[in-house]
Amino acid sequence: MAVRALKRYGLEGIAKILIAIGLLFDLLAWIVAAYYFGFTSGKITLFIIPFIFTCISIVLLLVIRYRYALFEDYPYLMNLPSIFYHIKERKGSDNRSAAFSMIFTVHTLGIAALGLMGLLLTFSIADSISAKAVSPFFYSYLIVVAILIIAVFVQYRRIYIRFSK
Repeated sequence: MAVRALKRYGLEGIAKILIAIGLLFDLLAWIVAAYYFGFTSGKITLFIIPFIFTCISIVLLLVIRYRYALFEDYPYLMNLPSIFYHIKERKGSDNRSAAFSMIFTVHTLGIAALGLMGLLLTFSIADSISAKAVSPFFYSYLIVVAILIIAVFVQYRRIYIRFSK
């Protein structure tokens, strides 16, 4: 059973900024790995972390790019929050389409957070190898995850407030 086509909305401005930030973090992780590559006697394993996080970012970018096609052709693949169900009860497909587009801003938060975590992990591993001790950057993951969780809830609340009026 195919879902009726939604009106296409572009990404919000903040979503585009978050994508750019996430990709910048991915690039910086590659630069950090390349920089420390010389100091660590050519340990090629430093490039594994930036590679993995870059691949995850690419997959998320593809999901974001083809979000409408995925939802319309394969709705069972999408795990949308209950806000979309709440909005479905209201009349007006424009509201549903706008909310659907806003929900994907959360995915862009994921891209930015993953990029930052990849950068921190790469720097942490490289620093630990060169200093032969645990890097203080290793524990910064907890802060990034906490900020991501708070940001996701703030975004969902923003959507709820906007569309429940």
